[in-house]
Amino acid sequence: MPRRRARAGRRSRITTDMKKYLCDRLTDDPELHVEEMVQLLREKFDVEISHSALGRALKDWPRKKMRRIAQQRDEDLRDYYLYTLAKLQVESFHIVYFDESGCDTQVCHRRSGRAPKGKTPIKYNKLKRGRRWQILPAFTQNGVLMYRVYQGPTDKYLIEDFMTELLHFCEPFPGRNSVIIRDNASVHRSPKIKKMCDEAGVLYVELSPYSPDFNPIEEYFSNLKTFIKKAYRENHQAAEYDFGFFLKWCVEVVGDDDELAKRLFHHAGIPITYPEY
Repeated sequence: MPRRRARAGRRSRITTDMKKYLCDRLTDDPELHVEEMVQLLREKFDVEISHSALGRALKDWPRKKMRRIAQQRDEDLRDYYLYTLAKLQVESFHIVYFDESGCDTQVCHRRSGRAPKGKTPIKYNKLKRGRRWQILPAFTQNGVLMYRVYQGPTDKYLIEDFMTELLHFCEPFPGRNSVIIRDNASVHRSPKIKKMCDEAGVLYVELSPYSPDFNPIEEYFSNLKTFIKKAYRENHQAAEYDFGFFLKWCVEVVGDDDELAKRLFHHAGIPITYPEY
């Protein structure tokens, strides 16, 4: 008995040239919305394309979380930063990153929820006014070396005091924790800090501007805030009673994850090495 021919699927109204045009535009501007792409095709090819047809044509171009790169980023400065580390023969076990990040109870609240169609999900929370908390860790390939959790501004005096304590955990270069890498924030540029590092034999290196991908502490903060959200729901009463203590506990739990720290160094392009002694 002859086999029945399979039915051919509906022929797409979007031609190869149309799809190539859309993909080129999406490469330049990945934020384009469906309506904007329909308008582009209308203007370029004088056709009317439905949303569903567009979705089928771009099934291999799904929506994803977008990584944003600052236009001010200077590739020459990024290359010079990498050249500096290579010239000094800096290894992963030498490096200590430090930076601060703000946090309050708002970061603990989920931004979406479920509700019947046509209804907006609503949840009532007690809104507390107060100063934001700041988290200031020193981060190595083994995790958080030391940290502070505090309220109030981050000024040069606080950073200088933090660095005085941090240097007790550092060895002269090329020992462990002997290269401190800072970003280009003005409060990190204190001449007093540079002098303290020089006296301790520790290198104080500036990260190239707008280069969070070179700094594993940025991804540490992302992991930390994800953990804070989860832990807040599981320990709500304790967190509300003493949010500062709760934050310290979270910093230590995530900061003690040795494997996570090494993975974040790897993501930043830093091969893991160990001292010979």
